[in-house]
Amino acid sequence: MAVKKGLFKTSVGRKNLMAITGLFIIFFLVIHLIGNLILIIPNSFFPIEFWGGVENVHDMYNAYSHFLVSFWPVTIVAWVLYAAMIIHVVDALLITIQNRKSRGEKYQVTDNSTSTWYSRNMGVLGTILGVFIVLHMAQFWLKYKVLGTEHDLYELVLATFKVWWFVLIYEIGIIAMCFHLIHGIESAHRSLGIYPKKVMSIIKYIALCFSLVMAILYAIIPIILYLK
Repeated sequence: MAVKKGLFKTSVGRKNLMAITGLFIIFFLVIHLIGNLILIIPNSFFPIEFWGGVENVHDMYNAYSHFLVSFWPVTIVAWVLYAAMIIHVVDALLITIQNRKSRGEKYQVTDNSTSTWYSRNMGVLGTILGVFIVLHMAQFWLKYKVLGTEHDLYELVLATFKVWWFVLIYEIGIIAMCFHLIHGIESAHRSLGIYPKKVMSIIKYIALCFSLVMAILYAIIPIILYLK
């Protein structure tokens, strides 16, 4: 089979692009998690008035949200993130189509006896995650940043997670994210091909621990707000 010219026109190039965009998205997930953990800080944590009149979780989270939408460097990073997400999805589709045409197999699966079930179903997990992201952005990003119909993001988040089925949707999305991360982190580092085999076994363990911690911390936020 003839190899097309161009950095991202070969299967290796596409997998490298998938790895780079995926790792950038993971960096965003960490930052996003840190900001969202503000939601579950007890008000007793604020014994004195903080800077700018911030004296409770309500004020602190809204100040954080306002900073994100008003500070222009953050806006630039956000648009880079949106581009990375689109490229990641399109690249995944192209790799899947290419692999099915050339080998009749699913993306990055070579031996079903040794591969995990989630590595064989990255397409399904990615679809669930994609639907979850669309719902998440429609509920918060669209209303708060684009349409401007909601001005108190803290109250919007609190009201959203008082609905049990919305909490359930978020938990399903977070579970999909967890398994997607476990395979994605390991696969991304393997695709880049810059580590020896011994290091890859360590990265596999780190990917598992990191993904579980991320999923647990993300998952407890809706639950705590629902019970609050």
